[in-house]
Amino acid sequence: MEQEKFSYQPGVCNIDSSGIRWRKNLGLVCLVVGILSLGTLYWFHFGMIFRFSIGAGFGFGASLNLIQAREHFCVINASRRTFETSLRRTKITDDLYKDIDLKKMRNMLAKSIMFALAGGCLGLLPL
Repeated sequence: MEQEKFSYQPGVCNIDSSGIRWRKNLGLVCLVVGILSLGTLYWFHFGMIFRFSIGAGFGFGASLNLIQAREHFCVINASRRTFETSLRRTKITDDLYKDIDLKKMRNMLAKSIMFALAGGCLGLLPL
């Protein structure tokens, strides 16, 4: 299979297919570990604060990585003003592009926080 052509697009795409694959795998691992951890906390009757923290933490990690994979955009790259090809970062020089990336980064973080709160609410369910 031929490798797809990657081109940086400000506010749209700053990672290539290898970055997408990496973030998708990391998101799925966070999701599975979070579900197993939350189930274990319920099994051993841990308090609501612990369950909320685990649900929110793993919910944030899973949602951020899965959103990054779906949108082909990495928030760390945006905050560092870089784009990524083959898991190597290249500096962005245009200030307008940096601003567009930062706006997209804030939007993605807001979405992830909403999913984190939903994951935390799963930990608030009664025993």
